Amino acid sequence: MALHCPHSMTSMAGFFNNLSLEKLDHLGDVYSPGVEFQDPLHQTRGLPALRKIYEQLLKQLHDVTVTVSDIHGDESTGFLLWTMRYKRRGKENIITGTSHLRFAADGRVATQHDHWDASLPVYGESPLIGWAMRRIKKQTGITSKDGR
Repeated sequence: MALHCPHSMTSMAGFFNNLSLEKLDHLGDVYSPGVEFQDPLHQTRGLPALRKIYEQLLKQLHDVTVTVSDIHGDESTGFLLWTMRYKRRGKENIITGTSHLRFAADGRVATQHDHWDASLPVYGESPLIGWAMRRIKKQTGITSKDGR
């Protein structure tokens, strides 16, 4: 299936908005075979490696929902603004981020670079590191929506 912007952007938004283990069987519909992926925790290449990242995400976290709130792009590149909600250890978490996408000639994603703050949602779950990060935020006057 050949995708082209804005269809490529719409397809990616649809992929994220309904992210599930079942959708991973269709990664090749939106991602090129040699896709390069990077986020604060991963850097990888190829559909099998990208699938593993998504599988880990969906298996380790519960009630994962991703909502795309804004998309912009042209024939070669685009940006998605998204919010991911999930539960881990019974606690609800929210991460807001952006995905910078570059498209192959057939309209599928050739590179995806996700930008989001991994400090509290990921590293903050460690008791010692989390305590230190919350203390630094408190000392600098930075507060999050949940008051931490």
